[in-house]
Amino acid sequence: MVLVGGILIGLAACGSSPPSTPLYTQYQRGEERALQYYARGELPQALQGFQESLRWAEIVDDRPAIVAQALNVSTVALALGEWSLAEHYLLKALQVAQALSDPTSVLRAQLGLAEIPLRRGQFDIARTKFLVVLDEGRAQGDRAAMLAALNGLGLAYQGLGQMDDARRSFDEAESLARSGGEKRLLAATLANQASLALRSSRIDQAKDYLTEAIALDREAENLSGLAQDLALLARVRQQQNDPRGALELYQQAQTIAEHTGQREQVQKYQQAIDLLKNESDVPLQ
Repeated sequence: MVLVGGILIGLAACGSSPPSTPLYTQYQRGEERALQYYARGELPQALQGFQESLRWAEIVDDRPAIVAQALNVSTVALALGEWSLAEHYLLKALQVAQALSDPTSVLRAQLGLAEIPLRRGQFDIARTKFLVVLDEGRAQGDRAAMLAALNGLGLAYQGLGQMDDARRSFDEAESLARSGGEKRLLAATLANQASLALRSSRIDQAKDYLTEAIALDREAENLSGLAQDLALLARVRQQQNDPRGALELYQQAQTIAEHTGQREQVQKYQQAIDLLKNESDVPLQ
């Protein structure tokens, strides 16, 4: 199980102040609706809303808004497992951001383009791309990009079986997140630490990481991250020979994934539930 947990740094904001015209009003309404859907965790509706907002930004030829909304569409598409769709909009955002000389948005697009091979299991490619983003983030002093790149790099190393390198990347990410107060990315980092600890049979340490990650994601109402936290904690319960506790956590994670429209995650959690029921000697409801 590869836990990504928010490598992209959340939604992009358009820094321009659009004039009050009918076309810009349509753009703003589309963006507001999409943000409301996203805040409620209704990702398919958010995706449609950001695509609508992007169309209006293209109609009025607002280049910064085009970059922002293309990044937002790709962020939601990644969460929904729509890799090709995400890649299309990330390339659009990258091209326009480069023309605008917008280094922050260029890094965001590059992070997304590094996440896609990671999700596809192309760990060598992902490692190379995240190293590039990490170096550029350091050069620009972009802490959030550095933190996201370190998480992605740790996951790539983990996928390659290079556990010492993965641990070093996650440790650096955790230190950076704690010093900067990025709660969502700290929660993702802690969940990644827990996943690595589980692979090393450090069960108590994994539980400690997840306890903090769950509290942070609940506070931020980060539903996608929370579902992944709960599924990892279910694995901890399984290691502790608590099948009932594990089942309850998987069901909670599945309920959240159904709400957010993450069909791939729903299927994964259902497979875990079915396997747990088949393997357990304890009657499970």
